[in-house]
Amino acid sequence: MTDATGSTEPIAEVREGMTVFDSSGEKVGTVRDVQMGDPQAVTAQGQGGGGENGNVVTYLAEAFRPGSLDDTVRERLARLGFVRIDSSGLFHRDRYTTSDEIAAVEDDAVHLSVPGDQLIH
Repeated sequence: MTDATGSTEPIAEVREGMTVFDSSGEKVGTVRDVQMGDPQAVTAQGQGGGGENGNVVTYLAEAFRPGSLDDTVRERLARLGFVRIDSSGLFHRDRYTTSDEIAAVEDDAVHLSVPGDQLIH
C-alpha cells in the first residue's frame, strides 16, 4: 500500500507466519492474519470499503468474539488496519497491533514500536 508521498506502509509487507517482536526485542508470537485498514470505516457496524474478501467491518465482526473488544477499539482497528498475533504461552490469547505500531518488517519478522504488554487483547 502506498501513501500520498509514495512510501510503502510496513503492514503491506506482513505475511502470515512471520515472527513478531515487541519494542524491546521480545518475541510476542507469530502473525495469524493481516487486515489492511479502511479509512472510511467510521463505525464498527458501518461503512467499509472492503478488502479482498469483503469489507473490513465484516471481517472484524468475524475475527472478534462478541463482546471481546469494545466498539472504539474495533473502529480504530478497522480504520488503521491490524495484525492478529498468535501469542505463545500457556494462557495465550490473540493480540492485535495496529499498522501504526509496526516499526519495520525485515528478515521474515515484524518489529513493533510498542511493548508487548501494550498490545490489544
